[in-house]
Amino acid sequence: MIRTLTLTIATMAGVFALPAHAQDSAENNNGMQVGTRFERAPENATAAEARWMQKRVANCVFNRNRDAVREILANSNFYSIHFEQFGQDPETLFDDLEVNYCIGRLMRGADNRTYHTYMQIQYSTLRNLLAEEAYLQDFDGPPQVGASPQDVAARFDGMRVHPQVSTMAGLADCLTYNAPEEAHAMLKARPGSGTEAETVDALGPVLAACANSDDETLTIQTSLIRQIVADGLWSRSHYSAAQVEES
Repeated sequence: MIRTLTLTIATMAGVFALPAHAQDSAENNNGMQVGTRFERAPENATAAEARWMQKRVANCVFNRNRDAVREILANSNFYSIHFEQFGQDPETLFDDLEVNYCIGRLMRGADNRTYHTYMQIQYSTLRNLLAEEAYLQDFDGPPQVGASPQDVAARFDGMRVHPQVSTMAGLADCLTYNAPEEAHAMLKARPGSGTEAETVDALGPVLAACANSDDETLTIQTSLIRQIVADGLWSRSHYSAAQVEES
């Protein structure tokens, strides 16, 4: 489902293919397939600025609705929000989360610049932006993976999910398990900054290995990588913390 709002925001244009099996290739020390080259998709200054504005809106939404956001995250995955599980009307989600208020607040501090275009955002994109804000607010540093399993089994609580959902979850879990420090650094970096670009370059080879892609070169938008990282870090940290509380 897509809602139209009053702000230009760069959202991910598509999702790269994630084949189940890779071509013949060597394995690295973590048992991941290697051999695919990674390239960061180019991003112009306007897109980078739009992502920074997008983050500020998400931060405002989280700070005004922390409990509601945490409930959304606990009842969702990378691609969808399960509204029926927590009694939320999808038609009123943006109003209930005060998204338009946060956009207006951003515009009032936009250095007297005028933005005439609009944003089209999927619920899933908003969910992943909020996962980033919740992770950064609720956890002081990257998860300590130690001897824990790579896959975060508690994500789905034993429920069967669509293969596309489990594939993306596996990718996010693999990335944050094998490069938690770099993943954390990415979310700490300002969108569009040189620091963010450096973290993407560091994460790229790990992401390519985790994807087990048949393509010789994997080119991914930075905005999509950031969403994958946010989903992976929030899920790993949240469910690990929940397990500690239960024990």
